[in-house]
Amino acid sequence: MQESYTIIAYFIIYSFIGWILESTYKSILQKKLINSGFLHGPFCPIYGYGAMIMYLSLRNVTNNIFLLFAFGVIVLSLFEYLVGWFLEVTFKTKYWDYSNRKFNIQGRVCLRNSLYWGFLGIVFMRIIHPLVEKTIGLFTQTGTIIFISILGTIIITDTIITVIGLIKINIKLDKLEEIRKDIKEKAEEFNRRRIESLEKINSKRIASIDKINKLRLQQNEKIINRIKEIRNGITSVEDLKKKQEEVQVKLEKRISRLRKAFPNMNSQKLTNFFNNIKKS
Repeated sequence: MQESYTIIAYFIIYSFIGWILESTYKSILQKKLINSGFLHGPFCPIYGYGAMIMYLSLRNVTNNIFLLFAFGVIVLSLFEYLVGWFLEVTFKTKYWDYSNRKFNIQGRVCLRNSLYWGFLGIVFMRIIHPLVEKTIGLFTQTGTIIFISILGTIIITDTIITVIGLIKINIKLDKLEEIRKDIKEKAEEFNRRRIESLEKINSKRIASIDKINKLRLQQNEKIINRIKEIRNGITSVEDLKKKQEEVQVKLEKRISRLRKAFPNMNSQKLTNFFNNIKKS
């Protein structure tokens, strides 16, 4: 049981360390403060999971530097690939893409990063983890339980809120697409009915000039009715456009944070969304 508490504590600490490293790296690149990762708080769980996978899979080969390097390359590359695949399937978004690098597999992993993972495995197991292990050893079992209970609850709550937000983004993107389709259909119907109305009016005028005076009152009534229908069509389109703008503003706020955290993020839905904004 004590080992389970210790592993959870490791996970939390490495999630925090990963957030510091990635946020610092991206802030330097973009020359402004960046809160990296999915969560709102100072944690990147993907680093916690990666560290635990390294620890559990490499702890038995720590004394053999060659095996340590080889296991780091294989285990962490597989982990990176599976995480990339899961995010793409779940959120329809590619949060990193190595397609422009040599020896990559579907843009999710590449040889250069895999070699980095091997060296990281050595540094992690020989230098970083012993320090963290020594720090955790200073805590009593009760202290460890309190530590993981408080921070674990924060991470779980933050994760739930973030996942709900990402799901809402996809829902709103779908809703926005439906509104665009409705606008297009309404506009096409409006133009079709307008043309039909003009053609009918013109055909009646050409067919019998003598009947124009007799039918004038009837035609005026029809024209008035047509105008009312056209106005209703315009109002319907304007209402849809107003809804579109409201949804669009909300989406831009939600998406802007993800764009900052993942500048290389690639999503077909998001691409279509920003292309449509530029056209409108």
